[in-house]
Amino acid sequence: MVDFMILGAQKAGTTTLFQILDSHPHISGCTEKEPHFFSKTKDWKAELSTYEALYQKGEGLRYFEASTSYTNYPIENLNIWQDLYAYNPEMKFIYIVRNPIDRIRSAYTHYFQRGYAKESIEKEIVSNPAYLTISRYFSQIMPFIKTFGREQVFLIDFDELLKNRKQVIFQLSEFLDLDFNLFGDFDNVHANKSIGGYKGDHRFDNPPFPLNLIKKVSPTAWKALTFNRKSYFMKEKPTIAPAYQEMILNVLEWEIKELENLMGRDFSKWRNTVATSQEKATQA
Repeated sequence: MVDFMILGAQKAGTTTLFQILDSHPHISGCTEKEPHFFSKTKDWKAELSTYEALYQKGEGLRYFEASTSYTNYPIENLNIWQDLYAYNPEMKFIYIVRNPIDRIRSAYTHYFQRGYAKESIEKEIVSNPAYLTISRYFSQIMPFIKTFGREQVFLIDFDELLKNRKQVIFQLSEFLDLDFNLFGDFDNVHANKSIGGYKGDHRFDNPPFPLNLIKKVSPTAWKALTFNRKSYFMKEKPTIAPAYQEMILNVLEWEIKELENLMGRDFSKWRNTVATSQEKATQA
């Protein structure tokens, strides 16, 4: 039985945290970091054996995964927290929050390089509600807190994970009842960067047999075939026009205030993002 999950948020360091946790000898991460089992499986109870086969078993191990789609409400499974409670009422959850403007920039960069997004970042934000929906952190996590209890949910500020990683991992080890000293070297782990690395075209995610054979026989040829062309390549993340940044923060104002109350933190640094962008634009 899976003991805990990293719920998201998408593009908020979940892959990095997954790798850090997976380095601990007493826990075992899913062989597919994001199986999306409870968000995309119609009858999860009937398919449970398939899900549990994704974990490398071992005596005394605890198991976890990191499907960010579990906090894509209402895009995905509308009963996700009830289904997870039915599966394991003792489940613990980890949720990372990030400056929504930075998160949206990273998400757009990922979608663009994978061939999903075609328009400018401003047009995509307006036309695709998922950018804002996934950034509604308070609304995404509260159903889990109401269902499982506040003590079962560990909230992390993305900036703290970057700047004070040792302290965050220590607190997390207490939350999960793990020996902190058994973690691997986690200081330099930075996985799934938005810029750089191999970004395959999403149309080749589930290739037919002939292409799948190429993928297995010649990874180099496969990358040459599926790598998004120059039109999809980015050297740096795009900026969001100040007016659209202000729009994002206006739409999410209530979410941010409630999250501050929930976490006992001050996220005024998120609100200052627009002022900083406007200042840079004026200086330019």
